[in-house]
Amino acid sequence: MTLLIAGLCLWIGTHLIPSAAPGLRQGCIDKLGFNAYRGIFSLLVLSSLGLIIMGWRSSQPVSVYLPAQDLRVPALLLMVLSFLCFGASQRATRIGRLVRHPQLTGLLLWSISHLLTNGDSRSLWLFGALGSWAVLEMILISRREGAWEKPQAPAWGVEIGGVAITLVVMAIVLWAHPWIAGIPVL
Repeated sequence: MTLLIAGLCLWIGTHLIPSAAPGLRQGCIDKLGFNAYRGIFSLLVLSSLGLIIMGWRSSQPVSVYLPAQDLRVPALLLMVLSFLCFGASQRATRIGRLVRHPQLTGLLLWSISHLLTNGDSRSLWLFGALGSWAVLEMILISRREGAWEKPQAPAWGVEIGGVAITLVVMAIVLWAHPWIAGIPVL
């Protein structure tokens, strides 16, 4: 569990620097240059992902609560919304007009979905920490950026295409989940 927690701390700490400590970020950019800062940031993020994956796989899960089987369908619906939000973060969409931080909202929905269906200790650490970080990050970014300027709504064809791509990606992830996480979804 130590590797998992270390990876989560590294992920959260690295990602909080731009929103919680913009002066530190700018100081690093001034000292190292933007490309070097971006390279170090990327290396830290990749290292955190490696630690999270190794920590997840090496941790012996301990049951904390027994998830209700009735929550599997709502959890899948939350995952569809999560993927729609992730997709909305990549281009102007109508979801982007409703949700200020679609990528972080998608991560929060992903976390909630997984907490509804997994009651073990490593799931609580992973999904609880990332969901909490997403909420904190949304607050900090909103505070830093001030008033929200909503994007223009795209043509319906673009919107429908985005939804179709999202559903295809979700189907691929559902199919690959046993190999990605070691746990079948259905």
